[in-house]
Amino acid sequence: MKKHLKKTFLTGLFILIPLVVTIYIIYTVVISVDTFISPVIRNIMSNMTGTGMYIPGTGFFLFIIITYLTGVLASNYIGKKLLTYGESAIRRIPFVKSIYGSIKDMTDAFSSEKMKSFKEVVLIDFPFKGRYAIGFITKRVQSADKGGLCAVFVPTTPNPTSGYLVFLPEEELIHMDMSVEDAVKYVVSLGTSRVEMRWKEKKSSTF
Repeated sequence: MKKHLKKTFLTGLFILIPLVVTIYIIYTVVISVDTFISPVIRNIMSNMTGTGMYIPGTGFFLFIIITYLTGVLASNYIGKKLLTYGESAIRRIPFVKSIYGSIKDMTDAFSSEKMKSFKEVVLIDFPFKGRYAIGFITKRVQSADKGGLCAVFVPTTPNPTSGYLVFLPEEELIHMDMSVEDAVKYVVSLGTSRVEMRWKEKKSSTF
């Protein structure tokens, strides 16, 4: 009975933790944005109508609009230049640059553009022979003495934004029959994802 209660409680706990954390993060973002922007909106409304009326949640919707407009700005040449200069200035500020740099690197790693550089999912002998790690082919290069080599990024878990870059001959790679997105989920979940691991050469073989 005690074992059953413990198992049931842990099952419920692991279901609720990601849900509660997600709700908390969304709630914190909404409240923070609303608190920051509400005085500005209240001041504008006061000047326009003389009432200083404010509707809760307006700040959040304004944040959504600003975020979208930032994306539009970043989609053209002039906007990209302005954002590059702004980012360069931020990266020169002590302390702030380390925080901003870490967050920026993490978001960049999961951006659609960066994900496109991951061409194929493979297994390689890493960190030594007989032990395997998931990797992503990022580029194929030619070596004068080694012939064709594949640049393979091996992510760490559960944070796939860091990892190792190794160069291996094509014949040493085990090509996997899975998408890059599924492989990233597998790494982040510490291998507990329900994604099925299959070799391309032997589609019937599973781990």
